[in-house]
Amino acid sequence: MILLSPGPVVVDEEILLAQAKEMITHRSEEFSQLYGHLIERMKSYLPAEQAFIFTGSGTLGIEALILNSVKKEEKMLVLSNGEFGNRLAETASVYTNVQVEKLPAGKGWNLERAKEHIDNSDAQFFAIVHNETGYAVRNHIKEICSYAKSKGKYVLVDAVSAWPGTPINLDGYGVDFYVTGSQKGPGAPPGVALLWISKAGWERIESMESIPSIYCNLKKHKARYDKSKQTPNTPAVTIFYALKKSFELMDARGGIEQEVIRQKEISEYVRKRLKEMNFELIAEEGFESYTLTAFRADNAGEIKKKLWEKYKIKIVGCKGEFKENGLRIAHMGNFRKSEINIVLDLLPLVRG
Repeated sequence: MILLSPGPVVVDEEILLAQAKEMITHRSEEFSQLYGHLIERMKSYLPAEQAFIFTGSGTLGIEALILNSVKKEEKMLVLSNGEFGNRLAETASVYTNVQVEKLPAGKGWNLERAKEHIDNSDAQFFAIVHNETGYAVRNHIKEICSYAKSKGKYVLVDAVSAWPGTPINLDGYGVDFYVTGSQKGPGAPPGVALLWISKAGWERIESMESIPSIYCNLKKHKARYDKSKQTPNTPAVTIFYALKKSFELMDARGGIEQEVIRQKEISEYVRKRLKEMNFELIAEEGFESYTLTAFRADNAGEIKKKLWEKYKIKIVGCKGEFKENGLRIAHMGNFRKSEINIVLDLLPLVRG
């Protein structure tokens, strides 16, 4: 089988086997060493003041960052250009007042488009999706978030399908809260969310008098980590092992900088091949994702069905407006160019 969905992605055998280690208790010195290693490694990648690993999906990570930092009486400005931007706004609306501004499907946010909304909003918080997975659109968060930060707002970024294949530097981009999931760019099995927080972001959390959660209370997580490099609740220990191996493989390839280059190059290659086959790309030019590519196909369902039934190849459809006539090929995590070439070579045969 060839799996090219945008999460869960294919998991290398080395990462799968890392989960087969003998089970340990989360109250052991062995776990403290494992968790401490992962957290310090994560801090160095962005870099970040604080980092956490939550047992749960990326959505849980987003919710945790919001509920730990935003007050009910405050407001969050969310810029959306797809289903996951809408979901970000929906999640925030549970905990605070939300102002959401939207772009049409396939369009991306840049500072020119975002500036007016930021200038005219009295929101204390600003949030945006780094990489809109449903349409494979990469928003220009460096310029946008830096500007929102200059206006005195706290900045949260959903990077579930962006990291580590898309550039980010918390301080350099003006980002306070950043989150992804293990099953996408890191190339590990699903089950944990990775959270990063800037110095200003952590100071904000520390200032919160009340946090409406037990499981997601980051102050409790920080206190337990400071005490013993452990988590307050039982974590998914085996996935922690897998995540450690995925980080080791990424570092062996040259680390974060090389990972961005690797992802950018494969995205350019896939788009070139699709254009040569006269497929229309969905993402607006200049906003194309580095980690997946979306394209129009009037018989999208038939193409997916043929690829799966005849060749055991899994690609997925788009979201929203392009649900019926759009397809996505993911090239994130530990992808293999040889497998991507197989799919691209087969597309003319299954296109009809």
